[in-house]
Amino acid sequence: MQSLQQAGVSNTSHKALRSTLAVAFGFSALLSSVNVFACAACGCTLSKDWGTQGISTTPGFTADLSYFYINQNQQRIGTGTASASQINTLAAAGQEIEDYTTTRITTAALTYTNDAWSMTANLPFVQRTHGTYGSGAYPATTNYLTSSDNSIGDVSIVGRYTGFSAEKSSGLIAGVKLPTGSTGATFNDGVTPLDRSLQIGTGSTDVILGAYTTGSIDTYGWFVQGTVQHAIATKTIAGQDYRPGDSYSLNTGIRYARFGSRFSPMLQLNIIHRQADSGAGATPADALTGGPATGGTLAYLAPGIMARVGGGTSVYGFVQLPVYQNVNSLQLSARYTLSLGVRQSF
Repeated sequence: MQSLQQAGVSNTSHKALRSTLAVAFGFSALLSSVNVFACAACGCTLSKDWGTQGISTTPGFTADLSYFYINQNQQRIGTGTASASQINTLAAAGQEIEDYTTTRITTAALTYTNDAWSMTANLPFVQRTHGTYGSGAYPATTNYLTSSDNSIGDVSIVGRYTGFSAEKSSGLIAGVKLPTGSTGATFNDGVTPLDRSLQIGTGSTDVILGAYTTGSIDTYGWFVQGTVQHAIATKTIAGQDYRPGDSYSLNTGIRYARFGSRFSPMLQLNIIHRQADSGAGATPADALTGGPATGGTLAYLAPGIMARVGGGTSVYGFVQLPVYQNVNSLQLSARYTLSLGVRQSF
């Protein structure tokens, strides 16, 4: 088996690759849990920014601008696509039938790194449109409601520590998500409040904890990452004490280094489990079973690439494809998600 050195990659490059993977994958997997709020009501737990490769371990600043797109237009129950008879039965029992949710998130992030630790601030701008048939309206359009909202989302501040070894191949992550996003949007009739879980912000302060380890085999780098996100405080709005469900994520992936530092194909597997939302503002229970109508377990395969274009600038892109989905009750899911971004080191 050919070594990294035999492939033309130096020891210094090998160490840099491992350090880069440690920071980049640890940071990216954390962001996957931080941004779960984007579509909590629909059981969406899609990762974001898993492609932000090459976050510098050298002291200094790194700026990142990313774009995330998700179009949830597939109605699912459990592990399969919802049938017309299932949807009609739920509608007849008085359950609201959601039609689609489209979310676009543009996030500006700034990271400061100092040897074994770093701090990152993330500022998302969220654009979301949604359509629903309302309680008992499906498939008639008389009670069909839509919404469109655009505003700053929930800001997060994330810290990382990798000082456990000289290689910095393992680390811990700790962060907080703040309730800065708007929670007062209505449907386009200007009267009906939008579901709490579809608002731009969750209204909750969340703590995020995680750990990761990385390594390399021949011309491949690998990582394993686990994170948990939990709401420690919530806002009561209009008498609703909505609390988003806890999320648990496990991400793993590989990176191919044969092409050198300029171009890197990558592949990730993202698995996340979300508990059901709770509180007066949560999505009502399943009209037939009385069980939760949010939460579930989802797995996605995410191929992508990163390319360095010079001057400390890198660009990246990923497509995330669902390989397993098991959602509670009737929920919307996406057939794919898209993430694009550019970063600059200073």
